[in-house]
Amino acid sequence: MLKRALLCSALCTATPVLSQDQSFDDTFKQLSDRRWHVAHYDFRHPSFDTDWRRARVRIHHGLRLSLAPHTEGLNRFAGGSIRTLETLHYGRYSVQIQPAKGDGLVTGFFTYTGPYYGTRHDEIDIEFLGKDTTKLHVAWFVDGQLRERDIPLGFDAATCLHTYEFDWHPKGIDWHVNGSKVFGIDAHIPRIPGRLYANIWAVDPSIAHWAGQADPALQVTSVIKSISFRPYQTPDS
Repeated sequence: MLKRALLCSALCTATPVLSQDQSFDDTFKQLSDRRWHVAHYDFRHPSFDTDWRRARVRIHHGLRLSLAPHTEGLNRFAGGSIRTLETLHYGRYSVQIQPAKGDGLVTGFFTYTGPYYGTRHDEIDIEFLGKDTTKLHVAWFVDGQLRERDIPLGFDAATCLHTYEFDWHPKGIDWHVNGSKVFGIDAHIPRIPGRLYANIWAVDPSIAHWAGQADPALQVTSVIKSISFRPYQTPDS
């Protein structure tokens, strides 16, 4: 998670993306290189003990993102990460996912933009901490400032597929689980369009208090059956 506060005022008032052309419902029969970029590089970040490798992303009865130890990078683990080529804005973001279980592990589905893309850091997260997959971790960044909540699910997300969504609109964000709203905000809302990511990673030991300590031999896989996006529609559209 990157932190920096730089943005020109024009971006702060960017017009919401309303085009239906950006709608998609990807069931991952194959991985489209017209929609998704697969990360493949060593990742230098204080919170991550994970480099990104294409071999950790594959199609098999859906999209599979895996994590395993490796010795050919900056970090102890290699994980899978994809992101959209296009930026997306207000709308409904949905994922049908079975996250992985394990201390020190995070499975994520989120929008992100930040200094690498020439903007301030705005982000909206659905995350599963592998140390306790009976909870949904929701988070949002506005100009690099983090806010977060843990939401009890009433089931173990790592045992089977469920649907998780967030509705991002000009007046707030609402998170949903299997069609039911579980949390919402109406202040301190991200405003900048970002790319949509899905990934799996092991945390650096320095933040073990948050997500636990990963076993050096940890090998896990998360399964994504579908990802969809529907742009926000104005009341008169």
